[in-house]
Amino acid sequence: MSLSVKVLIIGGGPAGATAAKVLARSGSDVILLERNLSHAKPCGGGLSLSAFDELGIPKTLIKKEVGIIRIVSPKGEKVDIELKGRNLAIVERQEFDNALRKQAEAEGVNVIEGEFINLKGHKKYTVEANVLGSKTEIISEYVIAADGVNSKVRTVLGLKPVQSFYTESERINGLNSDLSEFWFGSSHAPYSYSWVFPAAEGISIGTGTFDSKKIKDLLEKFKTRKGISSAGRKSIYRIPAWKGDIYNIDKILFAGDSAGQVLPLTYEGLYYAMKAGEYAANAILSEKVHIYKKMWKAQFQKRFMLMDVLRNYFLKNNESAERLVALHRRPEIQEVSLRLWLRKDSRKESLTSYIKLFRNFLD
Repeated sequence: MSLSVKVLIIGGGPAGATAAKVLARSGSDVILLERNLSHAKPCGGGLSLSAFDELGIPKTLIKKEVGIIRIVSPKGEKVDIELKGRNLAIVERQEFDNALRKQAEAEGVNVIEGEFINLKGHKKYTVEANVLGSKTEIISEYVIAADGVNSKVRTVLGLKPVQSFYTESERINGLNSDLSEFWFGSSHAPYSYSWVFPAAEGISIGTGTFDSKKIKDLLEKFKTRKGISSAGRKSIYRIPAWKGDIYNIDKILFAGDSAGQVLPLTYEGLYYAMKAGEYAANAILSEKVHIYKKMWKAQFQKRFMLMDVLRNYFLKNNESAERLVALHRRPEIQEVSLRLWLRKDSRKESLTSYIKLFRNFLD
């Protein structure tokens, strides 16, 4: 079977589904190729409440709202940060991703369950896919690679895999929390943090590391520190480490985890994946793919670079992590942090004030 389309999107997660919706809404002919439409990505499912209006996401998908974030130092010092109405919404990723694809379908996107195999061409691309056990060729003018941290498009093009950060999470029913908790300590989260997030049912508890061999042991150490003996369903997943080194190769555009677009320090990727899909789609609509990089960098580059610097400083050892938590006792630090993280405020003056505050305390 052979198909022809203006834009082929490989990967039906938030980045791909958002790109598909934006393109189809503007009249483009789009195929969205997703390997597994029933896939449930291991994810805390946190998204700022403001993002729902910004990105046109149904608020019926919100399972819980979090109004307080708790950060805990290696020594156990706790700081509770009230979000003051700028709440964090918790979604279930399988339902969330399905809803985004349904939005795309409603705009006319042809959603196909099938596995990407190969890609050839330059001006026009011929993509080979396995659809229902049959070889299918899809010819397209543009391709958006939104196929995640294990991007097969990157592999086919001879690109190195995205540098990765390993997480193990566990969904435990019977325990409940109204807080999103971030716990620091090298014994269970070297160069990272461990977390406890509310879920639709129960909690999600997890931790992260760059050393995949240690991840299971680290989660058990964190559960011991938290005093949790209950067990649940465990998942190990890779999160990309941001480098900002790829946006497109000719008319192949990379969005979301395949481009490593996860915010350093907080390791937040859901919002940025969707914005990447939006920007990639708008670049294609303008028929100037190079402006995708310009749009992304204009909106997010300084924020990502700043958070990368802060991660390298504050997560390098327990002493620095203690300082991070202590700094967040200051109301002005809390305010500017929430402005950038939850409000996604990218105004120059906001970034400048954030940099000045931390520079004063780091000098």
